[in-house]
Amino acid sequence: MRFLDFSILLSTIAAPMMAQSPQPKMGAPVSGLTALELQRFDDGKVDFANVFDVAQGLGPIFNQISCANCHNNPVGGSGGTTVTRFGYDDGKGTFDPLVAIGGSLLQAGAIDPAVGEVIPVQANVTANRVTPSILGVGLVEAIDDADILVNETSPPTAVVSGRVHWVSPLEDPTGPLRAGRMGWKAQIATVLTFSGDASQNELGFSNRLVPFDNAPNGNQALLNAWDTVADPEDGPDGNGLDFIDRVTHFQRYLAAPPQTPKSGMTGEALFNSVGCADCHVASWTTKNDPAIEVALRNKTIRPYSDFLLHDVGLVSDFIADGDASGQEIRTPSLWGLRTRDPLWHDGRVVGGTLETRMLGTGGIIELHAVFGAESRPSGIAFQSLSPSDQLAVVAFLDSLGRAEFDSDGDNVLDRIDLAAFRLAQAGGPYTADDPEAVFDIDQDGDVDSVDLNIFATVYEEDCNSNGTNDLSDVLFGGHDDANNNLVPDECEHCQADLGFAGAGSLTLNICGDVLTTAGAVASFQLTGGPASAPILLGIGIAANPYLITPTEYLVPLEPLMALVHGFVMDGNGELHMPVLGGGNLPMSTWVFQAITFDGSNFDLSNALEVVVGAY
Repeated sequence: MRFLDFSILLSTIAAPMMAQSPQPKMGAPVSGLTALELQRFDDGKVDFANVFDVAQGLGPIFNQISCANCHNNPVGGSGGTTVTRFGYDDGKGTFDPLVAIGGSLLQAGAIDPAVGEVIPVQANVTANRVTPSILGVGLVEAIDDADILVNETSPPTAVVSGRVHWVSPLEDPTGPLRAGRMGWKAQIATVLTFSGDASQNELGFSNRLVPFDNAPNGNQALLNAWDTVADPEDGPDGNGLDFIDRVTHFQRYLAAPPQTPKSGMTGEALFNSVGCADCHVASWTTKNDPAIEVALRNKTIRPYSDFLLHDVGLVSDFIADGDASGQEIRTPSLWGLRTRDPLWHDGRVVGGTLETRMLGTGGIIELHAVFGAESRPSGIAFQSLSPSDQLAVVAFLDSLGRAEFDSDGDNVLDRIDLAAFRLAQAGGPYTADDPEAVFDIDQDGDVDSVDLNIFATVYEEDCNSNGTNDLSDVLFGGHDDANNNLVPDECEHCQADLGFAGAGSLTLNICGDVLTTAGAVASFQLTGGPASAPILLGIGIAANPYLITPTEYLVPLEPLMALVHGFVMDGNGELHMPVLGGGNLPMSTWVFQAITFDGSNFDLSNALEVVVGAY
C-alpha cells in the first residue's frame, strides 16, 4: 500500500535583484544612512520615547511626559493629542499672545496642582492644535529657502497668495532669517529649533536653546518655588550630545512616508485639475549641499505642500504667531495622510474612514470650500466632480503613506499580503488605479518575480524565529515549500510528533497543508542523518513503541503495513520530498518512522502520527 507521491518539487529560482529599492515604511529611517547616522537614529528614538519625571527636569508645567506620547502614529508621526492656544484679539487687527501671563500656549499638565495653568480671563480667543507629523522633516529642512520663496513670488494662480514665514532659528538667532516650513504656522525652519522649542514648551525641559522653564501663567514666584532642577536641565552625555541633539538626529533621519503606487493614479490627475496642487505642491528636490548628509542631499521628495502661509478664512484658528496672522495656516504636507486621524489644524475632523473624513459633512473638502479661504475655488471645483471621480481622488490620497505590498493597508507585511500577492501574479496587466498595483513595485503592469524578490527584502513574518523573514527563507534559504504558497512548510501544519526518538540525531517532520484537504501538499523532511545513507520508512496503523536496542524505539505497530525503501540521504544527511494528501481514499491515521544505516550503526527517527486521505 503506497500513500506517498514522491514527484519532483518545482523549486523557486530567485531572479537577480533589480536596482529597485522599496520605500521605507512610516517610522523607519531614511535610506542611505551611514552606520554612525543609523546608530544616532536608533539612540535618538530611545530618547524620543523617554518618559520624563520631576527629577530629570519635567515641568513644573508641561503638556506631555515624552515626545512619543504626542507623535505616536507611528513614533515620530502625527497624533491625536491637542494643545490649547489662547490670546486676545482687539478686533482692530492686533493680536496679543498674552506672553506675560503664560500665552499663547497653555501647559495643561503640572507636577502639582498648585502650579497648574488656566486660560486667563483676558483671553478672548482659544484654539486647539493637533499634533502634526514630523516624518521626513530632515528632508523638508534640506529644501532650499529660495525654492520655497518661488511659490510666493510666482504663484501658480491669481487666487493663491501664499507667503513665506521668515523666522530666526533658535540656534542662530542673529543669523539670516530662514523660510519656516514646520508647525501649523510655519514658525519653525529647522529640526533642532523644533527640538529645543518642544522640549521646553511641551516637556518643561529647559535646554541650551531655551535655557529657562515657563512660569505658570507668568508667576515667577511659583516657578521659583517648584523648579527644583537647575536650568538648563538638558546637558551633554558622554559623547557631548544633549537630549535635544539626540532627538534631532532621530527626527532628521526619519524617512518620508511611502507613496504606493508612486505615480500614475487617475485621482492625482483629478487632484491637480481642480487646483489642489496649487498649494499642495507634490515634488521638491533637496539641496545638493556638501554640508548636508548624503542620505538627505539632492533627493527628490513628494510632501505635497508649498510650506507657505495661506488665508483659510472662517476655518482658521485666529491665533497669530510671529509674522503669521490669525487667518493664516501653513499648507500641511499630505504624505502619510492615509493614517491621520484626526485631521485639520484643530483636529475637528475625526473618526470614520479616510473617505468620510474627506467627503463627509464637515469634512476636509467642505472646510476647503468655506468663505474667505484661498482654497475655496478648488474646494468648489472638487465638489463639482462626479462621485466616482471624488472617490478616485480619495484613492490617491489613500496611497500617501501606504507601504508597498501592504494589500490590506494595516502597515504589516504578512501572510495576508503574501496570499494576495500570489493571486495578483495570476492576473494583469494592471494600472496604477488597480488594487494589485500595491505589488507592482517597478510599475511595469504585471506582478512578477522581480516584484516578489523585492517583497522578500521587506517581508516581516519570521515564524521559525531564525532571524530571516519567511519569504527569504523560501526564495533564497532553501526552506521547503512543497505546497508552493511561499510560506516555509515548517511554519504551517505539522503532523503530530509522537517522540520516542533514539539516541541518534535523525529527525522526521511532515509539515505544510493539512493532508485531509483537497489538493493538499506537505513536505517530508528527514534531517540529521549520515550522508548518503540508505533509508527505510516504516508505516503502521498504530503506535506500539518498544526498545529494539538499548537506546532505540521502534514505534509503528508490527506487523508493519508498509516498509518503504529506495531512498537515500543526500550529502548533508537530509531528505526532502513532497507528500500529497486529500485524495479519494478515506481519512485514516498512520504512524511513520524512518531508519538509516551508515554501514555499522542504525539510527531511528522520532515517530509521527500522520492523518491522510479525505472526508
